[in-house]
Order: sequence, then C-alpha cells, then structure tokens
Amino acid sequence: MSRLFTDSVSLHPNEDERVDSSGLRKIPGCPHLQWQFDVVQRSDGQHLGAYIKVVGGPATVTGTIVAFDGYVAKYQKYYKPEPKPFKFNFEKGERHGFGKIIEVGNHFWFEITCNITIMPGGDTTIPPTMVHEFMQYNGCDAVIKIDRDFLSMISPEFRAMLDTDGEETETSVIEIEDFAFDVVKRVIHHCCGRTVAYNTPATVMEMLRFCEKYNIKPPIEKLQAWLNANLKVDDFVQTADYAWKHSIKPLQDKCGKMFYNNIEKLSRSPDFLEFDPNLVAAVFKAGAAAGKSFGLRF
Repeated sequence: MSRLFTDSVSLHPNEDERVDSSGLRKIPGCPHLQWQFDVVQRSDGQHLGAYIKVVGGPATVTGTIVAFDGYVAKYQKYYKPEPKPFKFNFEKGERHGFGKIIEVGNHFWFEITCNITIMPGGDTTIPPTMVHEFMQYNGCDAVIKIDRDFLSMISPEFRAMLDTDGEETETSVIEIEDFAFDVVKRVIHHCCGRTVAYNTPATVMEMLRFCEKYNIKPPIEKLQAWLNANLKVDDFVQTADYAWKHSIKPLQDKCGKMFYNNIEKLSRSPDFLEFDPNLVAAVFKAGAAAGKSFGLRF
C-alpha cells in the first residue's frame, strides 16, 4: 500500500496581482514530488479561482480548500467558511482546481488555504506483486538472499549458523521456520536502514520476538519505543502482556497511565479478565502509581 503525505499552505491574494502562488513546494517525506498552489483572479473581476499542480511523477491528491473572507468575518460573528473538498489525479504536471472558489465583491480581504494529502503513484498505479506471493501460490519456501558478512554482523546466532565446524563457506543457508516471511523481511529491511511500515503493535511484537530469538540487539530499543509511542486502548492487552513479560519499565508506566485513564473500559475487557492474576495485579498497581503521579486517589 502506498504511503500518504500531507502538507498545507495559505495564500493572501493581492488585488493588484492576477496570480498569487506558493511556488513549487517540497512534500515532507516524499522528496521526488513537488506541488504548487495558485490563487487566480478571474477575468470577470468578480471571482477567485484556486488551482493545484503536482510535478515529479503521478499522484492522487485529496484535501480541502478553505476560502476565508475577512470582510464578511468582520461583520458576521459566527462566520465560518465551508471547506471545498477535492480529489484530483495527476500524471504529467497538469493543473487541476476550481474556476470560482469565492466571490470577490467590492472588497479584497481573503485568506485561501489548501490542505492536501498526496498518494504517490495515484489511483492508476498497479500494486506490485511481491516475491512471497509467488512462493505461497506455488507452494515454495521463501528465500531472502543477503550477504553473509552482514548477517554475521547483526546476529551472533546467524554467525554461528554460518560458521560450520569453524570453517566458513562461500554460500550458506539459514532456515527460519517459526516466523512468517513478512516478519523476517521487515527486520532485515530495518537493519539495512530502510523505512518499514510497522502497521500494528502485533506486527512490531513479532519483529521484537524475532530480534530477541536471534539476538539482534540494536533494533529492539527502537521497536519498544514505537510500542510506547503508539499505545492505544484497543491494543492495550497485548502490549501490557509484552511489557510485563519482558520487564520493560517505560512501557509498563505508559500502560499504567492508560489503564488509570480508561479503567472502566479496560477492567471489563474479556481479554484483560483472562490475564494471569499476577499480571492483573501488576497492571492495577501501575494504574495506582499513575494516579498518584497526577495527585489523585486511584
């Protein structure tokens, strides 16, 4: 699935200039694409138009344009302009937009804001077929080819597997049967410095389990920090289970705060009630500590 990128820009058109432009803007997180927002005075002199352009490759852009009329706002206490939603597909640097975004009238006091979400590749892009799909379809084992020196560097367990009777061979195979192909691929990509879409706490915990089994230490702290930063009520049970089983104090504290703030819902969760009694007691204790830290009684 393609990643989404967002940006926003506001323009204050001048009645003496026909076009007010943001100029080409880099899209945060997506360096190969640039976009531009223009506000144009229509030839009728009574309306402003708003247009978007994307260069650098195909993309689908969704978002809103908000045309704020400062003159109207001055005299209407509860004035709130309605956002104009849009969805445009860009292929080769063309421009899309609206010929009449707001009426000018006898005044010129506007702020035009464009909020965009960009999907590189756009709706016309065909999602790639991945190697593991062929493996699964044809009943084959998945194979990832990686330099043996790199594997030996990231994991002493891999180094031992590749060193047969103290003699190194040019080619060796490490068979991993207890982890899904996608989990192994994610960890290897992460170790190679690639950005990995972690998706869910369950996925991250599988990556952690892999790293812990094969003693791949550097990613562990980063993955645990991701769990801490992305803790949500719906994922509380499995995250708390991991936090206490692995004695991760920062994650336990975060779980305690979440439990304190959502005790009515979480304490009645069927999954929580199936916890080991010692773990339930530990969660309640962490919740009480969180309550005290806020100067409240749990």
